[in-house]
Amino acid sequence: MAIISVVIPIFEEEAILRALYARLHTALLSLTPDYEIIFVLDGSRDGSWEVVQELAAGDERVKGLEFSRNFGQHLAISAGLDACDGDWVVVMDGDLQDRPEVIPALYAKAQEGYDVVFVARKNRPESWWYQIIVRVFHKIFQALS
Repeated sequence: MAIISVVIPIFEEEAILRALYARLHTALLSLTPDYEIIFVLDGSRDGSWEVVQELAAGDERVKGLEFSRNFGQHLAISAGLDACDGDWVVVMDGDLQDRPEVIPALYAKAQEGYDVVFVARKNRPESWWYQIIVRVFHKIFQALS
């Protein structure tokens, strides 16, 4: 049984999967060799599945689930949670917006007794102009819906 499971929904991420795996492997190995990474491919049409199979062939801690079509991020996360064996689970996006290097700090907080630990960004890397446009878009979208 793994101590830590990482569940990652994947959609069209072929170009960065190897880098994501390498960063996850380094971060997780700093904590324990008993981890698993579960990639859930949500209807990707690129070569993501082939990369996941390659990674799984080279590391038994890597598992892949492949959906026949796109069901959406939430169902992909749910399927990954059903398949994981870890005592502690990290759910993160596959596009490297979530930094794998934060996992040891999250795990340390969990070891302090917290049931749920999450990350909230205080500073976004996008420009202030982009952030204003996003806020206006969400206000307009909220008003229309």
